Amino acid sequence: MAKLYFRYAVMNAGKSTQLLQIAHDYEINNHENILVLKPEVDTKADTKIITRIGYDALTRECDFLIKKQEGWLFEKINTLKNIAIILIDEAQFLTKANVWDLARVVTELSIPVICFGLKCDFRGHPFPGSTYLFALAQDIEEVTTRAICRKSQKPVKATVNMRLVNGRPVFSGDQVSIEDDDVVHYEPVSLKEFMKRFIKAGEKY
Repeated sequence: MAKLYFRYAVMNAGKSTQLLQIAHDYEINNHENILVLKPEVDTKADTKIITRIGYDALTRECDFLIKKQEGWLFEKINTLKNIAIILIDEAQFLTKANVWDLARVVTELSIPVICFGLKCDFRGHPFPGSTYLFALAQDIEEVTTRAICRKSQKPVKATVNMRLVNGRPVFSGDQVSIEDDDVVHYEPVSLKEFMKRFIKAGEKY
């Protein structure tokens, strides 16, 4: 039976790497047709999915970018034939309508869908896409993380992301701000380190 899966973790935990590995297995090893997608709001790497391992960058071109309109994603997929699986990166940027469309894809078209994304933003607020994936996905799992909080004195698992602008933590601003090494950067940190800086900044919940 086809399922809707949600695989979540902080940034730099290996979500995109896992997605590309699954894509490789289906296409190269099993010779099956797949779709690799991401929401159009994610402008990082343009129309590609990118993951960095060491000094190398692994990329794959998306088959298409997901638009926000209600019903668009289901209708687009419904025109395609012989799709074995759909893999979606940056799933936190999906809209409520997108997630409901994916639920239709799984139940009406019997195509499994695996979504990879964050559970919350730099303010500790849930993303709409993640919220509805937690609500509707039949299989939810945290990606085994290799992201460690570098600000802790002892190695601690990172569970939230902190936004840095010109090297300084910020806790206000637009929910979506794509990473730019010159201005905006994200760092996975432990909840303790996040809260320490959040309270120090005088932020409200």
